[in-house]
Amino acid sequence: MKIWTTTIATAALIAALASPAYAQGGEGGNFVDDTMLMTTPSGKVIRKQVTDPKMSEMMMHGAMPMTAGTMMMMHGGKMYMVPDRKMSDGTMLHDMMMK
Repeated sequence: MKIWTTTIATAALIAALASPAYAQGGEGGNFVDDTMLMTTPSGKVIRKQVTDPKMSEMMMHGAMPMTAGTMMMMHGGKMYMVPDRKMSDGTMLHDMMMK
């Protein structure tokens, strides 16, 4: 019986410690559900958490998911979408960036 108590306590501890790390978005940083990244007409980039469910629903109307192989990069104060592509040496850009 003691082994079950220890097993359950250990699982609960692991879950408690892993949950905040998972909530941070893993390799995506702090970009979690209902986070908006917007480039204003003046070129300023804003990241904001959308807390109003109606606002999230309105923003999702007509939204399109990013296609696989799309990277985003901030450079010179502007946000760019960078498509993945094969480099001259035959490696993919995303593989080169992960090194």
